[in-house]
Amino acid sequence: MALEGSLRDFDLFSLFNMIKTQGKSGTLVLSRGQEFVKIFFDQGDIVGCDSNQVRMEDRVGAMLVRLGRLSGDELLGMIQKQRQTLKRMGSLLLESGKVSSQDLQDALFNQAMSIIYRTFRWIEGDYRFDSMLPLDLDRENFPPIPVDTVLMEAARIMDEWPEVQRRLPDNHVPLKKTDKALSLRLDIDQELSSVFEGRPSMNPKGSGLSHEQETVLTYFSEPQSIQSVIQITRYDELDTCKVVAELMGAGLLEISQEGGGRVTLPTWGLPMEAQPIPQEPASPSPLFWPLVGILVLVPIFTYVPRTRSSVNQGLASLQPSDARTGLDRTTHDRRAWAFRMAAPVDGGAALADELGTPLEESKNPIPDFTKSPDTLLMAPEVPVAPEAKP
Repeated sequence: MALEGSLRDFDLFSLFNMIKTQGKSGTLVLSRGQEFVKIFFDQGDIVGCDSNQVRMEDRVGAMLVRLGRLSGDELLGMIQKQRQTLKRMGSLLLESGKVSSQDLQDALFNQAMSIIYRTFRWIEGDYRFDSMLPLDLDRENFPPIPVDTVLMEAARIMDEWPEVQRRLPDNHVPLKKTDKALSLRLDIDQELSSVFEGRPSMNPKGSGLSHEQETVLTYFSEPQSIQSVIQITRYDELDTCKVVAELMGAGLLEISQEGGGRVTLPTWGLPMEAQPIPQEPASPSPLFWPLVGILVLVPIFTYVPRTRSSVNQGLASLQPSDARTGLDRTTHDRRAWAFRMAAPVDGGAALADELGTPLEESKNPIPDFTKSPDTLLMAPEVPVAPEAKP
């Protein structure tokens, strides 16, 4: 029997604890609107995760690009080969020798945790747990994850996330480097140039930024939104947002007024979940209801038709009809018979006028049979015998 309900009544912390304590095996489906996340459990441990927003294997490829294990072109080649061979992305990556087994495990772990931690920020949604596990789980490259590990990190994220989110604009608002950031010489840029030129690095003062801050700042060579940076950075979502907030606080990033919110993603970039910001609906203009009243009252008092020829056929139905539907000959005769039988004296003319259906002729065309002799009272004719012939 499936276990299901609302996340408002049974939060994820309690749900995960119950699955761990009872050592359950099955699939937990979390849904919110058109989005759903599947988390697979085996004897209380997490053994897989997936989302309908982007396939897990595609996310893993993007994660390896972020970690510097693959280039964007190499990932595109892997995706094309996967479509042709229908093999797992993990198997193709291992066969190519581009990544090690440990690199793949780390990428799967980081991506699964990123999906799971995001669900802990859901305010509402539904859950359903079935004791069914898919047979094609990648158990070789996805070692079981204890639930306690997930809950401890989720608690930390839930504690820190509101403060970080308060310091940031909407995830889809483009940010750009300030003049201060453009004039700053980053340590990682100077180290690379010294390597290419074959000379020792000489930067006694330094930029004053951490390696994480310099790395995230390099992503803003063009105006980018926080959401697009999350897709290309090698750090998780919370740490990336914390660094962006620090850079904005240091005056190195600011909201860009150019581009109308459109940002450029790498060709291997994959869509991630957008965090909708609740917005109050705009109140109607003070002139709205007066205009509605005018639009309703003007046709009533001005364009009410007086004849059937009015162009306003809707309101014409409210007026008395001045047209009469003609009757066929059979119906006409039957009605005349009915009036004649009901009132033989005047042929039913008075009754017809009283009912609002006057006779078309001046008098009823059906004759008054009461004035005709009654054939039942008439003496029968005696047949005359033929005369005999001589």
